[in-house]
Amino acid sequence: MGYSVSVIKQVVIMFLITCVGVLSYKRDILSKEAGKKLSGFVLGVVSPCFIFMSYQTDYSADMLKGLAISFGLSIATHLLFIFGSNMLIRKNKCPEYIIERFSIIYTNCGFMGIPLIEGVFGPDGVLYATAYLTVFNIFVWSHGIITMRNSFTKDSIFSVLKSPAIIAIALGLLCYLTEIRVPELIARPLNYIGSMNTPLAMVTAGLTIAQTKLIDVIKNKRIILITFLRLFVFPAAVIVILSLLPIPDEVFMPVMLTACCPTAAIGTLFAVQYDKNAVYASQLFSISTILSAVSMPLMILLMEVIR
Repeated sequence: MGYSVSVIKQVVIMFLITCVGVLSYKRDILSKEAGKKLSGFVLGVVSPCFIFMSYQTDYSADMLKGLAISFGLSIATHLLFIFGSNMLIRKNKCPEYIIERFSIIYTNCGFMGIPLIEGVFGPDGVLYATAYLTVFNIFVWSHGIITMRNSFTKDSIFSVLKSPAIIAIALGLLCYLTEIRVPELIARPLNYIGSMNTPLAMVTAGLTIAQTKLIDVIKNKRIILITFLRLFVFPAAVIVILSLLPIPDEVFMPVMLTACCPTAAIGTLFAVQYDKNAVYASQLFSISTILSAVSMPLMILLMEVIR
């Protein structure tokens, strides 16, 4: 029960910070435009600093092995999500099947996952969770774009390589393997910037939620169904299937908890860019973010029970 209690505490903390974002929008302290700027700042500056510094730790062969396992686990999770969503979400059943598939497959692993993993599992957990974030970026900028626009371009590949998170992971991994440590004069500012990751990410999520009419969302049975699949059915199925593999808990749990996060915020951005239903994508993001306060502790409890 130890991890599940820790997750509940961390989820409550993150929820309270999210409420600050909601109130800031309602009181007109922060605007919709400010939310977009904050989102870009977190994804482009704060989160990469946080990720890079998570690799500034002593080299360990066991940890490197765990990192390799977490990459394999993350790839398997994404493939299972893609297969399952294609099986359950059919073209002829709903005109918004593209948004629904995307929302089920891709989680908010950067905004929600990394801060949560840090609070529950510490720096080692963040290190393993970066594997999921790397795989997420590779898949979302290739398969995700193919899903949204029904075509593939070479620009998608370059988008992956240019992603600040991927660059931070590559540099961090290089420093980790070569045991390069940045001097304190540089490390301390990077740590200060990275420490803003959780509060800014949650405030930004709160701004998005504040712009959604939750009553309309709750009345939409299709949204509730997709959210239930994203938060409960798919994570539980993947946890049960992959629990059959002999993977240490300290690797398995951070990666799987990242996979249990609510739907990705980037889905709304892609929907806007590729002329899909951005309102529907935003509604799925908002309601899944709220209900993840219940689902994520349950998923970690499931892991504790079956492992």
